[in-house]
Amino acid sequence: MEEERRWEDLSYDCLVRIFCDLGMEDLVLGLPFVCKSWREASADPQCWKNLNFREVDLGAGSRFARGFQEAYCVERFSLSSFMKICVARSHGAAIELSVPYIVGASFLPDLIYASIECPKLKVLALPSLVQKDEKQLPLLISRWRELEVLEIAWKPSSFLEILEQIRVNCPNLMGLHLCGFFDISDALAIVRCAPRLKILVMSASFLRKRDLVEILDGCVELEVVDVSECRGFAADHEILKKASRINKFECGGCRLEENYDSLLYGYDDDSMIFAW
Repeated sequence: MEEERRWEDLSYDCLVRIFCDLGMEDLVLGLPFVCKSWREASADPQCWKNLNFREVDLGAGSRFARGFQEAYCVERFSLSSFMKICVARSHGAAIELSVPYIVGASFLPDLIYASIECPKLKVLALPSLVQKDEKQLPLLISRWRELEVLEIAWKPSSFLEILEQIRVNCPNLMGLHLCGFFDISDALAIVRCAPRLKILVMSASFLRKRDLVEILDGCVELEVVDVSECRGFAADHEILKKASRINKFECGGCRLEENYDSLLYGYDDDSMIFAW
């Protein structure tokens, strides 16, 4: 009778390929404690290319935090320390970083560390940031020269400076996702600094017709545009005609309003999930 093969007998490369498809909770709390071969394979940098810290609840009293404390015999769970450990495990191989939604938290030390240790980052997803973090974003963005997709839950005060750094340092940027109040200076900067955009998501923003027209006319390679639920313009015949060349154009729920304050109707970080 043929001897039954065991999972732990799989080659290192096979284990790594399988583990790359698993989530952060498995990589941290499950696989390392099965056996030595699984622990070694789960620590391979290829398993840490997609650093999605939104997969699990990382709050101090969460089930994951308690499990981490128990598994690694630490007195308390530190989100910042945990993020740095995961970044370090990628050994420069990380191509995606999704920072969790935690209201009022400062991620500046972690972003600085990631900007140094993750030079090959292609996708960066950020929550709404505190002011001191926003001011440092242009410098940090300039270090990710291979960046292709940038998501920021709410438009930062340094948005124009960020776009300038994208123009100079991020020639491959093809996706931009953020929400906020936009005016003609923002539209012109998007066209000037990211003319080769293919995906633009600005849903639930304040955006006037002239500004949208400027973007549609200037970014001629756009394939996906989502301006649904925006305030400031109505999707009239002119807008729809200009958008007819775009493969997917979402504008449902838009309405003409001139008052910025009308946009503040219950913005929620958790609703700003980038669909790539």
